Amino acid sequence: MLAILAGLSISVYGIIAILSWQFDFDSVSTDRPIIAVLCLFAVAFALYLGAIRIVWRTRKSGPMMKLVIGSAIVFRVVMLFSLPIQEIDIYRYLWDGAVSTAGVSPFRYSPAQVSSAELASNADEDLVRLVKLRDDDPALAEILHRVHFPELPTIYPPTSQAVFAAANLMTPSSSSVLTRLFIMKAWFIGLDIATLFVVIGLLRRCKKPVGLCVIYAWCPLLMKEIANSGHLDAIAVFLTTLGLYLVVRSLGFQPGKNNNSTTQAGSLGYAMLASVVLGLAVGAKLYPVILVPLVFFTVAKNFGWRFTVAPATAFVVTTAILLSAMIPAEKSTSDREQMHDPSLGVVTFLRRWEMNDFLFLIIIENIKLTAHLGPHETAWFTVMPESVRETMVTVVSSQFDIAAGEAPFMIARATTAAIFFIVAITLAWRASAKDSSSFCEAAFLTIAWFWLLCPTLNPWYWTWALPLLPFARGRAWLAVSGLVLIYYLRFWLDYHFPTTAVLGTPYTGAAFYDFVVTWIEFAPWFAVLMWRSPRSLGFQPGTKIAARLEA
Repeated sequence: MLAILAGLSISVYGIIAILSWQFDFDSVSTDRPIIAVLCLFAVAFALYLGAIRIVWRTRKSGPMMKLVIGSAIVFRVVMLFSLPIQEIDIYRYLWDGAVSTAGVSPFRYSPAQVSSAELASNADEDLVRLVKLRDDDPALAEILHRVHFPELPTIYPPTSQAVFAAANLMTPSSSSVLTRLFIMKAWFIGLDIATLFVVIGLLRRCKKPVGLCVIYAWCPLLMKEIANSGHLDAIAVFLTTLGLYLVVRSLGFQPGKNNNSTTQAGSLGYAMLASVVLGLAVGAKLYPVILVPLVFFTVAKNFGWRFTVAPATAFVVTTAILLSAMIPAEKSTSDREQMHDPSLGVVTFLRRWEMNDFLFLIIIENIKLTAHLGPHETAWFTVMPESVRETMVTVVSSQFDIAAGEAPFMIARATTAAIFFIVAITLAWRASAKDSSSFCEAAFLTIAWFWLLCPTLNPWYWTWALPLLPFARGRAWLAVSGLVLIYYLRFWLDYHFPTTAVLGTPYTGAAFYDFVVTWIEFAPWFAVLMWRSPRSLGFQPGTKIAARLEA
């Protein structure tokens, strides 16, 4: 039966890959088959859930594992040769890789600066080098044209930049845009498959059925966001999962052995290696830093506080070295200096980006001033009195010297950050003295809660949690990978209802998605999670997914 599901899944992904060619960069937005693709991913997700149940009930792991891993690789290869569906981030990666291999920091110039620069009138040697790169290679010129938010320098940290550069070095100089795109995606798919094998190792270390790796291996979200769209998150996900695996090794949690059997020296070696790998993960994408409290408390409670000094130092030094490239030498005081500020992209993202959020959306929409907004711009779930909002915004903007328009976002950021800090410390403290499975579960919940509280719930961000999903409590968590793909409906609504109200509401396409569809996406899921398995939220003992699959 599993082989049949594999065959059907390959067929579905094959159809999606064919349809993806209608999402060419220059294609007409309203002609893109977004609804058809979403329906196909829904079918793939149903097959995925069926596969999980079959794998759990199958006790002969040998032939089954070959089928699970082999099919997972085939799924990814099929989607490799597809065009990114509604995503263009990969063009930034391609440009950054070319810039780095040209000997210029990708944090220095924004793509817009390179696009507008003139070769003859420029005395900046590095900028001249990039202008020549633009003018001498038509493919790179087209890639530069396709970069999203060209006014900002890159936001992607050095570890990711190293992968971009490596992919560029492997690409023949005469390659087309399409060839460059496929080579970059192949790197990410390779890292994604490597993560699968780390997940298998982690399951074995934690004495879990290795067949549960199907939760990661066959997940349709990975086919969309890594194999199709080519998101760089595969880099950080691999390094983070590897780092957590090494932490488990350092604790000596080995099947059939006593937790004290690992020598102090061996544990320290694994802990040091884990610290360096996790530092590299932060250097790929910043989110793994949220796991620091969990790792720190776990190591400290098992081996003593003094044991943490060397691993903590290794992590701090690795992270500091990597992120130093993104820190300006001094604060920018003029527009010209700000144009060369390597932190500008990241700071802008952290201060402004909001998309597909739910918890953050509820908070910020009850802080924003609405007196000057029309009904089509005001969220229906706004309940905070206007006078209270005005007071909050005025106090924060005056105290912190920020514009009144930015104050609601900063207040909401601070609120969700405080909530997450409490959650993260609670999870770290409770899991730190337990077994390896509890450690992995706490790591999953830390990432999951971070994602849920973020202002930007991009679907590919959920891939951060997927390697640890086999350790989660409650089947409701499995649904997230399918629900987040509803995000792509926003594009369809925006294309077809740019100025027209949708379904009798006062909201046009994008606003309808933000204020209505996100409730359909998240509210029922939260209700089910809290009703069916409230313990899966992470604050009291419960039954893990593996056990619940038997029900």
